[in-house]
Amino acid sequence: MPRLTDQSLDLPSGRTHYRLDGPPGGPVVILIPGATLPMFVWDGLAEPLIDAGYRVVRYDLLGRGASASPRVTYGADLYHRQLAELLQRLAVARPVHLVALAFGTIIAADFADRHPERLASLTYIAPDGFGVHTTRFHRLMNLPGVGELLLHAAGTKILLSRLPRYSHRTDVIDALRDKFRPYASAPGFQRAVLSSIRRMPIQDATSLYARVSGRGIPTLVLWGREDRIAPLPEDTTLRKSLPGAEIQVLDQTGHLPHVEREIETAALLTNFLTQTTEHRS
Repeated sequence: MPRLTDQSLDLPSGRTHYRLDGPPGGPVVILIPGATLPMFVWDGLAEPLIDAGYRVVRYDLLGRGASASPRVTYGADLYHRQLAELLQRLAVARPVHLVALAFGTIIAADFADRHPERLASLTYIAPDGFGVHTTRFHRLMNLPGVGELLLHAAGTKILLSRLPRYSHRTDVIDALRDKFRPYASAPGFQRAVLSSIRRMPIQDATSLYARVSGRGIPTLVLWGREDRIAPLPEDTTLRKSLPGAEIQVLDQTGHLPHVEREIETAALLTNFLTQTTEHRS
């Protein structure tokens, strides 16, 4: 299958770093990352999707990775514009499969809420919005003025200190740290993260998920049972917010199922996408 190099587009919302791979005629899958880790977080999952015949788009959210960090409010409207503009510039006209991680699931749900006709399916991996783990430092960051001072004094340390909670596997954490460290100290990135956690409903997006569930979009939820960043909620809470969704909980798995259980997660996702694509055909 064709493999393309990373590229950037100057979108009205800001320069966006992205990568597009796979057969031009394949069903389109958009991979939306979380609040901090750039699009490299998808490397292990993108390859099986490409090999299965999907046209895969990875991109860095504004304020993250190699995308621009404009001095704007990093809320739902910005992320919606970025995704809509990216799809327009890439000439993606038919319904797409959105696959999102953590913070990115709120972006995906918001896009689906606004444009249900543009969705072939939704996949939420370790979704935010059910109560994420926060430390005292993270709570202080929500205070006006205090958060800015903390980031200025110890922003990089604070961001890196969160990584060990992503997984019990030291090899996963070491790899993430090596890849993430160059981005963690960027002032624009830190400013964007602070704005995002203040503007997005990372603690409670259950009403959004429930509303989107009423749109009738095929939905898959993948969650690690030992997730210490976005802890798995009680089954009744999950079913109430995501009625009709296919829910797969992976044992002995933390916040990144597609990294920690790469083969199993890829198989679950490709099977779901295949069934959804065949149903729509």
